[in-house]
Amino acid sequence: MNTRIKYFIGFNIILILIWIGYLFSIQILDAHKLKATVQIRQNPSKEILIPNRGNIYDREGKLLVSSVKYYQLDVDRRAIIDDCKRGSEIPSKEVFKKIANIISENSVAKKKFLLKRLNKEPHYSSVYLTTDISENQLHLIKREFIKENIKGLVATFSNIKRTYPHDKLGANFLGIIDDSKRGNSDNSIYTTIGKNGIEATYNKQLCGEVGWRETIYDANNRIIPLLFLKEKAAKRGKSIYLTIDMEIQEILEEKLILGLKEYKAKNAIGIVMEPFTGEILAMAGLSKDHKRRSAKELRSATNIAASFMFEPGSTLKPITALLALEKDIYEPSDIIDCTDYHLEYEQEERVIKDDHKYRTLSFKDIIAYSSNVGISRIVEKIGSKVLYERMIAMGFGHKTGSNISGEATGIFRKLKDWQGFSLHSISFGQEISVSALQLANAYCSLANGGKVMQPHLVKEIRDKNNKIITSYKPKVMRKISDKRSLDTLKVFLKGVVDYGTATGTKLEHLTIAGKTGTSEKAISGKIGYEEEKYTSIFAGFFPVNKPEYVMVIVYDEADYKSYSYYASLSAVPTFRDVVKKIVNLPDTDVIANVKEDNKKFVFAPDVTGLQLEKAIKTLKKEGINFIVTGENKTGKIMDQYPKPNTSFDKNEKIILNLDNKQDAEQLNVDAYAMPDLVGLSLRKAIAISNRSSVKLVIRGNGIISAQSIKPGSNIKFGDICTVTAK
Repeated sequence: MNTRIKYFIGFNIILILIWIGYLFSIQILDAHKLKATVQIRQNPSKEILIPNRGNIYDREGKLLVSSVKYYQLDVDRRAIIDDCKRGSEIPSKEVFKKIANIISENSVAKKKFLLKRLNKEPHYSSVYLTTDISENQLHLIKREFIKENIKGLVATFSNIKRTYPHDKLGANFLGIIDDSKRGNSDNSIYTTIGKNGIEATYNKQLCGEVGWRETIYDANNRIIPLLFLKEKAAKRGKSIYLTIDMEIQEILEEKLILGLKEYKAKNAIGIVMEPFTGEILAMAGLSKDHKRRSAKELRSATNIAASFMFEPGSTLKPITALLALEKDIYEPSDIIDCTDYHLEYEQEERVIKDDHKYRTLSFKDIIAYSSNVGISRIVEKIGSKVLYERMIAMGFGHKTGSNISGEATGIFRKLKDWQGFSLHSISFGQEISVSALQLANAYCSLANGGKVMQPHLVKEIRDKNNKIITSYKPKVMRKISDKRSLDTLKVFLKGVVDYGTATGTKLEHLTIAGKTGTSEKAISGKIGYEEEKYTSIFAGFFPVNKPEYVMVIVYDEADYKSYSYYASLSAVPTFRDVVKKIVNLPDTDVIANVKEDNKKFVFAPDVTGLQLEKAIKTLKKEGINFIVTGENKTGKIMDQYPKPNTSFDKNEKIILNLDNKQDAEQLNVDAYAMPDLVGLSLRKAIAISNRSSVKLVIRGNGIISAQSIKPGSNIKFGDICTVTAK
């Protein structure tokens, strides 16, 4: 055999042995410790999937709170530099400039800062850029990276932030969230936690459920899509639909902010409720620095509409009066001595006086003029036990069951702890502290026929497909009193507005019932009251016959020097201003319903052909008013409007024409002509139609674009006009 061949064979044998030894060392001995790397590649890791927090809406589905996910951006500069070395015509520094441009143009990050980070030594390391990239921004940035064929972008979840389309609106009950991370930094579990308000109370429903997915990465840190990998999707948080009406909430907050400034008050509180359901339509508790404080601060603050406690003062007098009516102790017209009332108990003396001196007042006027003396004499005939039990039954001294974060129980001592003059004091709202929520709920029971409702702020909970998971129905906690007594009390409370201490609330075409209260502020931790510091309150409901709204307005420490601390000069005007705004909302039919309730429809009798004297006698017998036109006073009725057997409002007048048809038509052309409603809002159109004889059938919302009866056409009572609004 040739020597060269021998050397060649020997050399190859040696190479083969070396290669076998090398493979043996790698595969059997694991000299390079590659098993751990192989195991990592073959065994999938778990990536945590963070759910979106649920949204919060008002009762009509208007968005109040939503969430946005934010991401951290890093750039793998090694991938960019290696890509440039593999034949790219653009140097890595130019690529870094493009990256800075793309990110700065699609986010709030500054280009100068990004360039500084991208060019930081050593260049082969990954570099952090920013954590404030929203999902939308990330989508745009990724699109530009693909378009420019730039590699190395690494986006990882950073946090969730809540967004508020209406800024500070409802801040005191919506609340705020915090976040936390559990586990190691590479694979931590991110969670959102409600700290107060709705966010805290319904945190479990809102936060959703964390998910995960198995992932395997290749050597270039890219996910390998394999079918056997498992995944559990994150479950989005459920959405909360509140009972809040955003429009009424805006009105309430707007008027309270104006009141804070005008009356120089420390705090202002307002609550609007539906008396028959216990639904809270608006709730606001604002401090004098409301405008200066950030929205975040306000959401972190206590909801003082449910937590702030105050002596209710004279707003409790109707409860005492109701008991007297139930037990037939007094009739509304009974006269009661209201001169200064001298009391003695265990060698202690007390004189109960009124701000205005009265010798006597009727039972009804004791409430209208808010007499402490009168109510003190009345409560003595009721007794401590009966008053105590009624106060407890109406919700004082314990939480209302509203499930509102931070709600106070109020302060109401047990009967055994009452002192000698406690019965008298409590009858006009001293020696007891309540929250605005408790007081509003108590007035709901006065308005709705004696049902003590469970107030609630949440209407529904829905899943991601908008399917209702939980629906909160009205819940009657207890029943108090009787219809006869409550109807009489409504007349008393209406008198407060009509001629008593709250005449500033009175509005045309709308009946309002309520009670003022101006209470001294107790010294914290001590016996007695502070000088020149008062709480001003007005609690009421409207319309009186069929109450749709209950409202409580409270001013804490309104200005003393300008007399704004009197409820009649602060809480009452604010109540009136809120009512005026509510009844003028497009979807509110309060005024229309009141007017409709006041109408008494009858059929017009046929008096045509009768002598005037006989026609008048016929109309008077049926209680119908009339107008006579024409010169021939001894003649017969030639024509009448409305026509015989036509339905019309008995409060209107029949026109009797003694001469000819044309005169009557001319007189009545305005009253019985179809008004032009096109271009008007629904609210204004309803108001105009209520002054005429036509009834509206409304299709759509917004501004009226068409009407079925032409403007100027003759109409009669009972005619129906269909209007289309867009």
